[in-house]
Amino acid sequence: MCLVHRLRLARIAVIASGAMLLGGTGFAQTVQVFDDAPSIEQLRNIMIPESQPGLGRTIVIQRPDMGPAQTSVQRASTEVLPVPLKPVASAPAPAAAIVKAAASAPLPAAPVVKTAAAVSVAPPPPTAKTDAAAEAGAVAFHVNFAFDSAAMPDQARPMMDMIVQLMKEAPEIKVRVEGHTDAAGSARYNVSLSERRALSVGEYLASQGIDPSRLILVGKGMAEPLTRDPYDASNRRVQFVRVS
Repeated sequence: MCLVHRLRLARIAVIASGAMLLGGTGFAQTVQVFDDAPSIEQLRNIMIPESQPGLGRTIVIQRPDMGPAQTSVQRASTEVLPVPLKPVASAPAPAAAIVKAAASAPLPAAPVVKTAAAVSVAPPPPTAKTDAAAEAGAVAFHVNFAFDSAAMPDQARPMMDMIVQLMKEAPEIKVRVEGHTDAAGSARYNVSLSERRALSVGEYLASQGIDPSRLILVGKGMAEPLTRDPYDASNRRVQFVRVS
């Protein structure tokens, strides 16, 4: 394992776990849990759903107050305010008086034009990669680490090799590697342990040819159990989440 890769992975893991201790939270996502290595087709369908043949999507982004218009700038509306008219005297005036009054009267003011331009800026549409990552599911593997150990057991290699194969097939994606524990022990200790286990998995992926820049390592400890019982052994897992 290249020392530079190890240091880069370790630095990412420390930053990510520090964010968890400061109150960072994850987002809701479907998690598929495996006890054994899944097929590459299963992984692809979960983490790269857009690769499935015959699927097409149309993304339409429209704010409720925008109506059917496709542009983010609405046409300006022009309102002409009427000029108030002076009341007409009931008694007829002599012709000379009318001429004199017309000559001395000021010219009527030009109609007041009130222009209101409604401008609204629509948010930029998400890129296809971002949208696909949001729709992708997560994959969790039950890895039987030894008690208080971060060494990845040999039994986990076939599962990790499937992730390696997937990432080599799709070199554009990035993956978050999450370490999870049950609730035994303190929260801070479990975050540290899960961080070291995520780092161990990340090192293995890098040793198999995955660029460390495509991996984000996170130690989540016991913060996100899969079951109602936080002490359930099934909560001890390594989870992979596509992030781009």
